[in-house]
Amino acid sequence: MSSSSTAAAASAQPGRALVSIVIPNYNYGQYLRCAIDSALAQTYSPVEVIVVDDGSTDDSREVIESYGERIAPIIKANGGHGSALNAGYAASRGEIVIFLDADDELMPAAVDHVVKAWRPGVAKAQFQLEMVDESGKPLGERVPAFDNFLPNGDIRDRIQRFGEYPSSPSSGNAYSRAALERLMPMDEALWPAGSEKSLVFLTPFFGDVVSIREPLGRYRIHAANDSGFKGRHLEKLHRRLSAVYFIPETICNVAASKGIALDPGVLGSTSRELKLRMASIRLDPKTHPIAGDTRLGLLIKGIRASLREPDLSLKIRATQSAWFVLMAVGPMPVVARLTAPAR
Repeated sequence: MSSSSTAAAASAQPGRALVSIVIPNYNYGQYLRCAIDSALAQTYSPVEVIVVDDGSTDDSREVIESYGERIAPIIKANGGHGSALNAGYAASRGEIVIFLDADDELMPAAVDHVVKAWRPGVAKAQFQLEMVDESGKPLGERVPAFDNFLPNGDIRDRIQRFGEYPSSPSSGNAYSRAALERLMPMDEALWPAGSEKSLVFLTPFFGDVVSIREPLGRYRIHAANDSGFKGRHLEKLHRRLSAVYFIPETICNVAASKGIALDPGVLGSTSRELKLRMASIRLDPKTHPIAGDTRLGLLIKGIRASLREPDLSLKIRATQSAWFVLMAVGPMPVVARLTAPAR
């Protein structure tokens, strides 16, 4: 792996923090160039761009090779998402690390904003992402909405009490190397997919969180990712529920190995996870992968979670509660509309 260009960039800016942008990729060749271009277009310097191809079978490798020494490529056999993040992190040297999904993009000033917001003791900075469709057209929404609560500072107590906090998807997070050193490398057998969940949940236990109320990237919604539940997305939804990505015990076991006490009952009762479980059981109860779930049980838990979780406006509490009611008792045309992928 050649890193001569990134090394040169680092030495050209003495005293400034090196930021690593790691792009894990698997068969996202059609979007990969946009992701790489956005990383290379950052107004901040020094930045190193590391692209990890996890055994793609499409044209991803050709796309990567076309950048020459402008990026640091890692071509490896398929090992899953955790394996790709491990490989990219091991090759990185930045004090701040961003894991940019290969179907997402960063806006040109993203790293500059992150570095300006950074302060000693920060473990993670997060920022909003603008949702776009497959072609890059804005959908008029941001994720997370940050309508009620903007997490800043020490949020360990919140996570332990409520099992969640408003956080960006993987591409909207920047991690301190000091925090990542406590969590990496991750167990690749445990994290074949969704491995960023471990980082999102646990890095706040190693420092403060800084939230930037501004869209600094683009989060692409398309048929090949897990952005919706309808039709062809149902199988992916079931895989997500079955995989460790949505098994609270796994997160808690990883946390315990790092000296962090988390309650799987709390992590497993957030409105976010309950929405996924309700969608799954309504769309196809015969293949729903979580034994013991019932519509009535999920309805009660969902309303309780909507009322219990902090910092939500009355409007959001009412909207979430109404969603659970309609999902539990509504006819299938209503369920289909409530679970349709964003367009």
